[in-house]
Amino acid sequence: MERQNQIVLAIGSNEGDRLDNIQKAIACLHSEVGTVVKVSKLYETPAWGFDSEPFYNCALVMNSMLSAQIILDKVLQLETTLGRVRSDSNNYQSRVIDIDVIAYNEDIIQTDSLQVPHPLMQDRIFVLVPMRDLNLDWRHPILQKYLPELLRVSEDKSSYKIIQNLEFHLQKIQLNHSILMNYNLINK
Repeated sequence: MERQNQIVLAIGSNEGDRLDNIQKAIACLHSEVGTVVKVSKLYETPAWGFDSEPFYNCALVMNSMLSAQIILDKVLQLETTLGRVRSDSNNYQSRVIDIDVIAYNEDIIQTDSLQVPHPLMQDRIFVLVPMRDLNLDWRHPILQKYLPELLRVSEDKSSYKIIQNLEFHLQKIQLNHSILMNYNLINK
């Protein structure tokens, strides 16, 4: 039996209805890419690397049987579907939606189109703080540091504020109390 992969994605938006953009992205990721199992709180952070409106950011963890490259391909297509327009410029810019593959298990992937873990994640508070909410036992496979240490040593001291909790598909499923008890998922 094939194993499920654990993928961490970071999502951001600073154009249009930022909350709606992120909620749509989460729903589409769940229906088209993999099972979203946990979502961080929603944060507002300043634009990083350029002057612009503040971003809404979150992180999520999903399970999928797909390869990292296929996930990236699906994420890029989803960004386009949700209204992202990429320019030929290498400069940072405002965007309706931005979805980055941050981690794929604890794998190290270096291709022309994909670098995992994301090469700048440890430098970005808007990735590290939401990722902390996921409560993962994840170690950066290159830096050999867990998330609390990455946060502590990060030079990004940008401000951030919590906007709200985010709902996702699995939270909305109501499980029968007796089923939960039968599987010892709640205290009797």
